[in-house]
Amino acid sequence: MEFTEYKKDIISIIILLTISATILYTLLNIDMKMGVYYIHDVYSYLNNALAFAGLGGSSKNHGLSPLIPFLTSLFFRLGFVSDKTILIVSGVFYIFTALGMYGLLRIRFNELLSFTGSIILITFPINIAWASKGMLDIPGLAMSIWAIYLMALGLYKNPKYYYLAFPVLILGFFTRYTVILTLPAMVMLIFFTGNPLDYIYNHLGKLLKGILSGIISLAIVLGLYRIYNIPFFFISQSSSISATSNPTASQAVSTSTAAATVNNVLYYLDNIPLYLGTRKWIPYSFKPGKYLFNKLVWIGNNPSILSYIFMAIILIGIVLYLYQLLNRYNRGKILKKRDKYFYAKVILFIIPLIFYFISFTKVSLYTSILLITVSVLALFRLIRKADLNYMAIDFMFIYWGLVNITFYSYHIIKTDRYAITFTPVLAYMIVLGLYLIYMKLKDLEISEKTLNTIKVLIPMLLIIGSLGYTGYCIGENSPHTFDNQMPQDIMEASDNQRAVTDWLINHDKDYKNKEIWADDWSGIAFNLRMDVNNTASYKNLSNFTTALLKNNVDYYIAEGKNENISSEHYKIIKEEGNIVLYKRI
Repeated sequence: MEFTEYKKDIISIIILLTISATILYTLLNIDMKMGVYYIHDVYSYLNNALAFAGLGGSSKNHGLSPLIPFLTSLFFRLGFVSDKTILIVSGVFYIFTALGMYGLLRIRFNELLSFTGSIILITFPINIAWASKGMLDIPGLAMSIWAIYLMALGLYKNPKYYYLAFPVLILGFFTRYTVILTLPAMVMLIFFTGNPLDYIYNHLGKLLKGILSGIISLAIVLGLYRIYNIPFFFISQSSSISATSNPTASQAVSTSTAAATVNNVLYYLDNIPLYLGTRKWIPYSFKPGKYLFNKLVWIGNNPSILSYIFMAIILIGIVLYLYQLLNRYNRGKILKKRDKYFYAKVILFIIPLIFYFISFTKVSLYTSILLITVSVLALFRLIRKADLNYMAIDFMFIYWGLVNITFYSYHIIKTDRYAITFTPVLAYMIVLGLYLIYMKLKDLEISEKTLNTIKVLIPMLLIIGSLGYTGYCIGENSPHTFDNQMPQDIMEASDNQRAVTDWLINHDKDYKNKEIWADDWSGIAFNLRMDVNNTASYKNLSNFTTALLKNNVDYYIAEGKNENISSEHYKIIKEEGNIVLYKRI
């Protein structure tokens, strides 16, 4: 009986699991050949994994988000010490992302629409580009989706799911600190109910137990931090963002995974069409672009046909949603049943929204989030009597997206992979748009047979299009990385670096007791299983040799010959491609 009842769900999950695993396997086949050489951030996680496994490694970034390094360390203890290990560990969360999104959509939509939304989410170019790179963005996305999903199950199915929702949120926070941006959406989901105070009163015990389970999870992790004396500097990464932010073009910032970008607050909105679908560069990297309205052309990358289809569905969905919300029947329900707080709600919706826009980046991040929270909540309380099913879920997704957009727009560094956090909102809006189109066709009294055909045909075409275009991009496009290197260049550079470190290990058995500096310090530290100093602030100085001598540096591993090295004090003892090993004379 149960299998018959959930047969479509079981089949959908099995197919989704198969598809997501197949995509991940294909991406891993590409990235495991290249390794993580060109994404140096991952070496920091690998060094942490070595430390957790008791195998040495650099301690310089030991305070980074620990969950993925810790999981990787478990496999290191079993003997699988390789940069490939973290690619697999983080990549598995790509599958969890697909499954979690299906469950979350399933609360609102039928099996086919939920399946379609999940496929769309995991085939967005920005998600494909980072699914198997060893970074924390996809794991963070998975944990965010599951925290929201479990919270929604607690609200709509059984409050006992709160016991899991809050621990998942805490683990997500230690996966990637920005997962905490999910918390406001989880809380607002309750306030988007008909009578939140009554709900909280009736389920206070289970809510408190859920929060307590989260606190216990937090205490356990904090206890481990205290025992192992691990710093918390990954949290302080966001401290400057919450302060007043009004950067100028002179404050351009670059990272190891993106070119320098000025703090354009519209950066992510400009690139939304590319996050929905792009013609090239996947799966190796994601190239940003920009639409110039005065010339009516795209510069940089270009959206694909799928992107335009998705944008059309989203825009039609917005129009239909507003039409349904403001039709005569709903206007009557909203206006005729208004309470004594009606005008207060109108004011609380409009005034904070105006201040949100005019003060954006001129006040603290927390102030902007508070303003948009008050405005969205007031709007919901104002129109909640409208005849719209699951309006709470709709508002939760929009609010979740607004919080993330606000946070990352404040962030001075603009990196496209940060957009991964709000891709579930884009996928949800596409599915909601399809649903509203079906409802409109039904109102037009189209025959039941024709409508059912459309309900199957359109999702199937979108699924085939998403998967087909993903396969095309993986198989046909010339791959590039952020600095326009080809994969074979990366593999050669990675092999050269490993050859030099292997040579040093074999020729100096006491190398771990020596002082070693390197340009690519994190990668060298992982290969040598030890602390290596970063030369970024020294290597271009004319007195670089003096700095090396002053710090008793025995070996310096350079990316290219360094003209600031004195041949009187340091000589080249090994050279592989662009990697040069200097030894103090």
